[in-house]
Amino acid sequence: MISLKKLIEAGFVLLLLSLLLFPLVVHAKVFDKVAAKVNTEIITLSSVEERAELLRQKYSRSPVGVPQRELLKEALNMIIEERLQLQAGKKLGFIIDEESIDAAVRDILQKNGLVDGQLQQMLEREGRSMSSYRDNIRDQIMVSKIARFEIGNRVKVSDKDIDQYYNAHQKEFWEDGQVRARHILFIAERGSSETNRRAKLKQAKKVLSEIRKGGDFAELAKKYSEDVSASDGGDVGFVVRGKMVREFEEAVFNLKQGQISEIVETEYGYHIIKVDEILAGKTLTFKDAKVRISEILAMEKQKQGYADWMKELKKAAFIEVNLFAEPDKNASNLSKDSDEKKTGRSEKVKTDLNSGAVSRQQSLQKKWEEMYRSVEKSKADSGRKEGSQLESLEDKLKHIKKLRDQNRISEQEYRERKEKLLNRL
Repeated sequence: MISLKKLIEAGFVLLLLSLLLFPLVVHAKVFDKVAAKVNTEIITLSSVEERAELLRQKYSRSPVGVPQRELLKEALNMIIEERLQLQAGKKLGFIIDEESIDAAVRDILQKNGLVDGQLQQMLEREGRSMSSYRDNIRDQIMVSKIARFEIGNRVKVSDKDIDQYYNAHQKEFWEDGQVRARHILFIAERGSSETNRRAKLKQAKKVLSEIRKGGDFAELAKKYSEDVSASDGGDVGFVVRGKMVREFEEAVFNLKQGQISEIVETEYGYHIIKVDEILAGKTLTFKDAKVRISEILAMEKQKQGYADWMKELKKAAFIEVNLFAEPDKNASNLSKDSDEKKTGRSEKVKTDLNSGAVSRQQSLQKKWEEMYRSVEKSKADSGRKEGSQLESLEDKLKHIKKLRDQNRISEQEYRERKEKLLNRL
């Protein structure tokens, strides 16, 4: 069965690993603003924009461009799910030790060709600290660990499941026939001189004549073939349809076992081909297909298990989204599982922390509605000042971000001061 760890690494945390391996790609170009809240944690606009930039790079080779709005929505949804998983892991008492983080850092250094000290220098140039970087790694390890734990408990593939899948998907287990072949190649690529082509064709005819008179094909291949397979007596192994040039493939599959072809011309030159063995096409037996089916079903169940788990976490959480300005196009659509929609300045996704926490939810809702209003009109009615005598919360946030960008304060201090400002709301 395919390992759950591989699925988590390949699917759920691939983009997160990109964030760790390439942390220095982008900076938020606007001051931080609250984009969403997950229980008691906030998600800032700058963090959403940074994740959207990674998604943009991921989709860069796609023939169809992805609109910025969709990138932001997908990025925010990813971060919301990460926060929910982190909170679930902490609630269950999961701990990520320093040794695991050290190992991850060493792996990052190795994969990026960095030596000790270089990563820290790169982080410092970007106004970031190694401490916050390690915290980021800790979070991603936690996400992977809790996902393996939760989804692993939901994935059960029985023999009955495998048997039913095999009977319903017989066509998936058909294997085309294969032919084991040898050849002797006389290189005369198309476009080469006519003199060279005539000489190679003449040599091919001479060797074919020797074979027809009883000459050993493998020994003649070693002596005359100009292909890399010459040392193996011209053996090219088993040939399947769709893998070789058309002329060569047609000749191979039209020969019987032990039969030798006439001279076959391809773009590479002239070939003499011999078929050593033919394996007819067949449907894999249940025994031979069982491992593959187990992997297919496990993957499907793991994906469904993840979706179910996210649905449960979102249903038991208080999630409030305020990403876009348009009231009827709010990013709360990210939470597809929410049936509750409201009109007004923004749509909000609200679900109970638990069945007995309605009053607390209402209190939190009121508090964060006030905070959003305060952020939006901070220029007009914020009378609080912080040292620099700035006139609004927006200016304060801009100011400390500027200090960080100029390396006048560390990333850690920037985060602490930003948190302090937001907590005053």
